Amino acid sequence: MLHHVYVGMRPGLIQEGVKDYLTRHSMRCVIRRLHRAEMPIDVCITDDAADVEKFSNLHIPTVLCTEFEARADVTEAKRKGARACISVWSGFKHLLLAIECACQGKPYLCPALSEMMCSTNVRANTSDLTPKEADVIHWISMGYSSKQIGRKLGMSPNTVETHRRNIKLKIDAHKVSELTRYAINLDAIQTIHIERTDCEKPSRYST
Repeated sequence: MLHHVYVGMRPGLIQEGVKDYLTRHSMRCVIRRLHRAEMPIDVCITDDAADVEKFSNLHIPTVLCTEFEARADVTEAKRKGARACISVWSGFKHLLLAIECACQGKPYLCPALSEMMCSTNVRANTSDLTPKEADVIHWISMGYSSKQIGRKLGMSPNTVETHRRNIKLKIDAHKVSELTRYAINLDAIQTIHIERTDCEKPSRYST
């Protein structure tokens, strides 16, 4: 599918390389300095967190491509609205997968970031959670408040808080930070599953 891609990378070899590669894969690219407000954009690729917030507010999916040094960097990117995160050291194949997933409304982490997010002991198992609790914990991982989660799921903030308490009991979490960490780890594992099943299309992305 043809995508209109805003390439918000800093000017230089990486920006030109990304633009040229995507153009060869039938995508229409425009770099930051040549972009005009009336131009269509399906997805934004950037190394600037400010772009993530800007385009997320415009409901345009964003792929953040930068040097992620720690799990907290990925968490912060997701909190700001990044749909996909890839290391600047990833291959171009993963950039294409990130774009495809972002345009489909699906999360994506490149293998290096997936490994980073799952590198600690994680008791991430949804088998003990109800469907509503699983929905709530997904939005917790995205950094949403109880009020925001309530709006997303059509329930009151008090109901969301009840689900949060039940989840904490089931996973033996005593602090909000423990619940949040569990949610992020769980979401990372589910992202890896999506990456491996829904988004990989080798015949299209082989180089």
